[in-house]
Amino acid sequence: MSIEPVKLRSLRREELPKSRDVVNASVREKAGVIVENVKKNGEKALLEYAIRFGDLKEGAKHILTKADLKSAFDGIPNDQQGVLIRTARRIEKFAKAQRNSIRDLKTPIPGGYAWQKVSPVERGGCYAPGGRFPLPSSVLMTAITARCAGVKEVWVASPRPAEITKAAAHVAGADFLLCIG
Repeated sequence: MSIEPVKLRSLRREELPKSRDVVNASVREKAGVIVENVKKNGEKALLEYAIRFGDLKEGAKHILTKADLKSAFDGIPNDQQGVLIRTARRIEKFAKAQRNSIRDLKTPIPGGYAWQKVSPVERGGCYAPGGRFPLPSSVLMTAITARCAGVKEVWVASPRPAEITKAAAHVAGADFLLCIG
């Protein structure tokens, strides 16, 4: 089997899509109804949608605490614990180096100074796919990076999180896991 090269070309203006809106209008409208309902009715509406869409079973806990995440970690095999810990250390080392490369800056310009101030947000949210194909790496790469950036409270959202996802949230130092995506 050989792969044939593909010749690329520039598109002419008339060949470009007429709209920059890449979301189907019908889908946008349906999503808008959901967003407005959640804005208006808060957690009650969120839980109703989570149950309706299969992210959560009726009456199930939807916010997991550090203790819940630790329990999940304690329940996975030792070899999986080791992989999570070793991977987390590697990610943390890079995230710290990355954070240290970003600095406050002040430079003189005509008429004064220009500057940038690097400040972490108070609370950050990280998403990890759930269900049949969990990606604990998503939890580690986002939550650890947030912590290294100085985010004080880190949440992970994952629909139907697997035990390995919960365990990864523990290793990453997440404060909470929202079992809804």
